[in-house]
Amino acid sequence: MIELDPERLHIAFNNTYKMVVEGWGIEDVLDDLDLGVVNVDILFAHDPIYPDDKEMIELMLEYFTDIEDYEKCAKIQKLL
Repeated sequence: MIELDPERLHIAFNNTYKMVVEGWGIEDVLDDLDLGVVNVDILFAHDPIYPDDKEMIELMLEYFTDIEDYEKCAKIQKLL
């Protein structure tokens, strides 16, 4: 896995959360980008082709637990 700074890591996990838990498509994530920002990165913590990878979902749960976003953790737990 490529190491990212905390801000980019957060973006990647939030995009993964939107796709895996909330059911967004890649197009939805792209539409949600702030295109007025220079050098916008499209980051995911998972392979968008395989969104149901259990190991990645567990890693996402660990990430959101670490940052104490328990609302997301509860939804991820239901998914698991």
